[in-house]
Amino acid sequence: MTVCEEITALYPVRKSAAQKKAFRQWLMAEITERGYSARIEQNDRGRQQNVIVGDLEHAQVTLTAHYDTPSTILLPDLQIPRNFPVYLLWQLVIIGGMLILSLLVGAGLGLLTRNGDVMILSFFGAFLALIWLQMNGFANRNNVNDNTSGLAVLLETMAQIPAENRDRVAFIFFDNMEKGRKGSKAYARDHLEMQHTRFVVNVDSVGVGQTYLVAAPALAVQLPQYSRLEKILLAQQEREVCFHSSLTTRCNSDFRSFKCGVGVTAYERVSGVGLVLGALHTARDTRCDQGNIACLAEVFAAFSAQI
Repeated sequence: MTVCEEITALYPVRKSAAQKKAFRQWLMAEITERGYSARIEQNDRGRQQNVIVGDLEHAQVTLTAHYDTPSTILLPDLQIPRNFPVYLLWQLVIIGGMLILSLLVGAGLGLLTRNGDVMILSFFGAFLALIWLQMNGFANRNNVNDNTSGLAVLLETMAQIPAENRDRVAFIFFDNMEKGRKGSKAYARDHLEMQHTRFVVNVDSVGVGQTYLVAAPALAVQLPQYSRLEKILLAQQEREVCFHSSLTTRCNSDFRSFKCGVGVTAYERVSGVGLVLGALHTARDTRCDQGNIACLAEVFAAFSAQI
């Protein structure tokens, strides 16, 4: 059984406080078994429970992934990072669907009560409720790609890094990315040196697709670690890799909480659209290509030897 399969079998949903606590206990044991020391850091007055591994002060790179899982929504959270017109069209479809559903609720209640004020208030109430449900609603029951795949990459990377290189790499498992990156934002506020100067690589939804997209701001690209990571990624022959500025790339994950943060995500190529990542936040998020996980783990292990 792979790491991704084990997490999926034991802790497929990590949304409630109890679910996340149980997963963190398992995670801490797995980290210890791999020969690392870990601790839970409470940020934002204890509301964010981030798992810290290694010496972040002296590490040359920090690898991160979020461990919480999202709410489910009516339509998939379709990610189209490099085709803004199609991305905008999809967002309009989602908003339009929410407006139509809200209109139906408002019209129904308005007809039942024969009151125009009730119709208007019901419409706005239903629309706000749908927005709230996207972040705080019913837990999605399948989260294999988002972000069990990222957790698997970090744990498999730990197992592959030799003991003599382990002080060069630190790891953070972030809480509450699905609630607006609250875990990483709180950590960044508490550790300004991490936010502004440290090279951070975040792995999110890397289980589906044959193309890795690496998004980075200008400050990260200027660091020597970036060029070394770029060379190692380009040297591997298993997956296509493309590099873009985070300013012109539509993707949102914990790397955006750091000035030198780099995001790594896997995508499928769709003719006429470009890079696409689908099925997130829906019951169809059930796939993970172990080849993707193994490839990135090997890349990060090799990276640890060259920094």
